[in-house]
Amino acid sequence: MLSQIKRRHIIVAMLFICWVVGFLDKTAINIAIIPIVNEFHLTSEQSGMIISAFFLAYSLTQLVGGYLVDRLGTRSVLTSAVGIWSIGTVACGAVGSAMGLAVSRALVGMGEAVFPAGSSVAITENFKKESMARPKSVIQSGASVGFAVGSLVTTALIAYFNWRVMFVTLGLVGLALAIALYLVMKPLAGAASISAGPKKAKSEKARITALLKNSLTWKIALCYFFTNIVFWGLQSWLPSYWVKVKGMSMMSMGAYSAIPPTLGFLSFLFCGWLLDRYFHKKEKYLICIGALVSAVFIYLMANATSIPLAFFYLTVSNVFLNAISISVFVTIMKHYPSHSVGTATGLINSLAQIGSFVSPTAIGAILQATDQNYQTAFLAMIGCAIVTLAVAATLPAGSKEELVADQAIPGLVK
Repeated sequence: MLSQIKRRHIIVAMLFICWVVGFLDKTAINIAIIPIVNEFHLTSEQSGMIISAFFLAYSLTQLVGGYLVDRLGTRSVLTSAVGIWSIGTVACGAVGSAMGLAVSRALVGMGEAVFPAGSSVAITENFKKESMARPKSVIQSGASVGFAVGSLVTTALIAYFNWRVMFVTLGLVGLALAIALYLVMKPLAGAASISAGPKKAKSEKARITALLKNSLTWKIALCYFFTNIVFWGLQSWLPSYWVKVKGMSMMSMGAYSAIPPTLGFLSFLFCGWLLDRYFHKKEKYLICIGALVSAVFIYLMANATSIPLAFFYLTVSNVFLNAISISVFVTIMKHYPSHSVGTATGLINSLAQIGSFVSPTAIGAILQATDQNYQTAFLAMIGCAIVTLAVAATLPAGSKEELVADQAIPGLVK
């Protein structure tokens, strides 16, 4: 029988693999949209709306998903989430219209919405606060691996088969993982959560009210909102930019696009170590650094004449956007009581994902209004990074905010 220590590391590894496949499913549309536009004769605004359908469902479901994780537990909710997004991915390959594709993407968004909160709760159940950033960074790094592998896998499947086969293949892999995750997360007999304090507050109303009244909740959400506009603006429209403006082929674009997330994987792991070692309860400083550096290098990428140099600048920007992302989730895990981590993550990520929803459509509208002027779109994203920096500078450092959150929520045992 597995020991508790081995089990918790296996769970982290399994959640990492699930999130790799999840990001394959999540981002496949960014490359698939190129042949889809030709097949369905879509405008820039229409294709932006299809991409945004995922984020609308993703944002709305966060509100319920985080709460369900706190109430029902990680095993049932997480495995259901992987199954739902995988069914939605299979459906993407079976639809016959743009509307059907948008609905299928929304289903993918509903399933994936639960994962950030669920994985955070799984970590708080198995790790001490001072060592939570590293396992979270491992899981979060699955996003970068998904991006890196996804650029190669999706372009290869589309090139050798078609975009429909690509979606069905990814969805079937996800369904198999959902079954495996359910088996792995079976609790050990007599095993108890490592986190201190009861799992539930005495009053649900008081617990939710405390989260809403905590200024940290809104500041973190605002930081992540503008970060998501930048990140998903780049992810959604850069494939089209490289092909249409820079004249790259689909295969060369896919190969180059694997570089930024590959180094992003390492940056997640490094940032997790930094957050535990040097930025414990001082995550605001890493967010500020990430926002400033990403803004500078997006500007350099937009003005680079060499494609290899442009991808180098994009890689640096991607690394520091990742630093913001992991810092946001670690802030929630370390500054909120364990029985509210899922709800807090769901609430904050729900508000923040509105930025992900708005970004593809807004960038599409900018391109439509400026006759495909990508420079204007890049300037808009740089502006959002600067706003992230300004908001992050107002975040508290140290444990003061955590104490406010803990004292405001009944039932917490210190």
